[in-house]
Amino acid sequence: MTEIPPFPITIDDIRAAHARIRGLAAETPLKPSYTLSERVGRPVHLKLETTQPTGAFKLRGAANAVLSLPESVRQRGVVTMSSGNHGQALAYVARTLGIPAIICLSEQVPEIKVDGIRRRGAEVRITGHDQDSATEHALTLAAELGMTYVSPFDDAAVIAGQGTIALEILEQAPAVDTLIVPVSGGGLMGGIALAARALRPSIRLLGVSQALGPAMHDSIRAGRIVAVEEEPSLADALQGGIPFDNRFTYALCRDLVDDITLLSEEQIARAMVYAFVHERLVLEGGGAVGIGALLDPTSVPANRRLGDRGLGDRGLGDDVRRSGEIAVVVSGDNVDPRRLAGLVADHADV
Repeated sequence: MTEIPPFPITIDDIRAAHARIRGLAAETPLKPSYTLSERVGRPVHLKLETTQPTGAFKLRGAANAVLSLPESVRQRGVVTMSSGNHGQALAYVARTLGIPAIICLSEQVPEIKVDGIRRRGAEVRITGHDQDSATEHALTLAAELGMTYVSPFDDAAVIAGQGTIALEILEQAPAVDTLIVPVSGGGLMGGIALAARALRPSIRLLGVSQALGPAMHDSIRAGRIVAVEEEPSLADALQGGIPFDNRFTYALCRDLVDDITLLSEEQIARAMVYAFVHERLVLEGGGAVGIGALLDPTSVPANRRLGDRGLGDRGLGDDVRRSGEIAVVVSGDNVDPRRLAGLVADHADV
């Protein structure tokens, strides 16, 4: 049983966020997956954050962060850096509330996500090759224009908003004893881990990242925040580094998460195709990684031990043989349909 260290974000904050964001963010369905259940030998549920108005979980955190601001501060507007989904979420919230928003992006953000942000009325600034450059520009704009910078992950209100997913899962499926969650900067996993550990301390919390530049995984393994190189990946939503002045998410993931599994680009591609063919779900790479971890639970080559709780190089084999139920957070669907169609054509055997 993992004890919860004293973090400045609490289960009460997450419950308050759940009430606050009602009406802006949806309470999403938990879909039983009969194909994955048969494959792993225990019930598997898919938490469909793809049914959010913006197609991804990020709407929860963005809504909670903006709605938590004093009205006078909120009216001055918001600015952020994003790999795409957070930017779309913040743009949606800003348009709904009638406030200005500027979204700073790197050159690596897919065009479909750039277009989604513009369609929702936010100003887009594309600057630099990586998220560090976009972050620096966003922080400069916030200071110059008197706007509020809303971090895509390392913000207490954002983390509390993402944690509302765990509240819903454990109410929708009380027998769940394993949560599988995509991991990037740690806002999603951090919030879910806080809520899940508070409600069910013995629950297993398993993260999944791309093998190319997995910032949180590499930082926890090193025992400190480390820089990673951003490489093009199907899981573009999971790309990017963790700032060295990180306040919350590194410690949350380090202290509360049992392990983080890494997937190759081929495994991510097969997960996207599997979701489309067998689950009738359109998923971006970052949204499909949890499914990818279950498709081949005993031979994920890039696993690394996290402290004394990790799975080492054993994949998810021991976890899928537990007696309870699994919930997988399916985090986003913002993928170019032409790219997904190409993957389906290239993976006819899935």
